[in-house]
Amino acid sequence: MENIHETSGSPVAAPKRDSLLINSIRYGLYTAGAYILVLLVLYAMSVSSTNWLNYITLLVIAAGIFLGTRVFRDKHNHGFLSYGRSLGSGVLISLFAGVVIAIYTYLFYTYFDTSAMAKLIEEAEIRLLEQGLTDEQVDQAMGITGKMMSPGFMSVSVVFSTVLWGTLFSLIIAIFVRKEDNSFDAAFKES
Repeated sequence: MENIHETSGSPVAAPKRDSLLINSIRYGLYTAGAYILVLLVLYAMSVSSTNWLNYITLLVIAAGIFLGTRVFRDKHNHGFLSYGRSLGSGVLISLFAGVVIAIYTYLFYTYFDTSAMAKLIEEAEIRLLEQGLTDEQVDQAMGITGKMMSPGFMSVSVVFSTVLWGTLFSLIIAIFVRKEDNSFDAAFKES
C-alpha cells in the first residue's frame, strides 16, 4: 500500500522509506568497494604500508559513513534523523564495510599475493631492529608477530578495527548529520 500524505488539499506520494539496515548494507558495500579500490591502486603502484596510507583508508571509511547517513536522512527519513539513529547508521555501515574488507583481506593474502604476508613480517622485523632492540628481543617479538600475521587473524582484526574507527567517526559525524523533527505533527506521531 502506498503511503499518501495530504499537502494543501492534494494527495502526494511520500518518498520510499528504506530501512536503516538496507541503507547501511548498501553504503557499507560502497565504502568497502572504495576502500578496496584504494588498496588495489596502491598495490599496483607498489606503495608499502605507511602512515599516510592509513589516513587515506580512514578517510574513505569516514566519507562512506557521512554519505550513507546523510542519504538515509534526506532520501529515506524525510530529512530528519536523531543522533542515536545517525550513530547507529554509521556503526552499521562500518560493520558491513568491515566484513567485506575482511573477506577481501583473507582472499588477498591467501590466494592473490601469498608473498605479501612474508613482506609484512619482514617489514615488522626491520622496524623492531631500527628501534634498537636486541636480537633476542626481536626474536621474541617476531614469534608473537608471526602468530598474529595470518590471513584469518588479520581478517578478524580488520572487522574489529573498522567497526572501532567507524564508531569513533560516527560519534562525531552524527553531531553534524542529525536533524530532529520538532514539528507539531512529530510530537504526536504514533510510534
